[in-house]
Amino acid sequence: AALADSDRRLFADRSWMTSAMAGFDQMFTFGLEGYADDRIADSGGWTDFDVDRVRCPVVVLHGTEDGMVDPIHARHTANMIPGAELVLLDGHGHFSIEAFVIAELVRIVDSRRGGGHLPQRSE
Repeated sequence: AALADSDRRLFADRSWMTSAMAGFDQMFTFGLEGYADDRIADSGGWTDFDVDRVRCPVVVLHGTEDGMVDPIHARHTANMIPGAELVLLDGHGHFSIEAFVIAELVRIVDSRRGGGHLPQRSE
């Protein structure tokens, strides 16, 4: 199944779905052709900058049950970026990791205050 159980539960939450869907109209402002054109433009990936020049803390969050984007892509991304930390969230899918973003951002900000090293994650 493309959606993990954690994502299905999230999609059943009317409040979350209302918020998530709020930006969809903008994604399709120029119709399906415009949306497709944006995806084609994105297809080259990170070819126009040197990831070795990244100097900020990077945390790659990914759900272990993501059926839309295999976790191998998160591992690849984390391996590409010097000093990146890979955080695989057990039992989470493609969308349910959103619940962890704020805590990770706080951890990154706190690390900047403490000399730039990311503190251990608290589960």
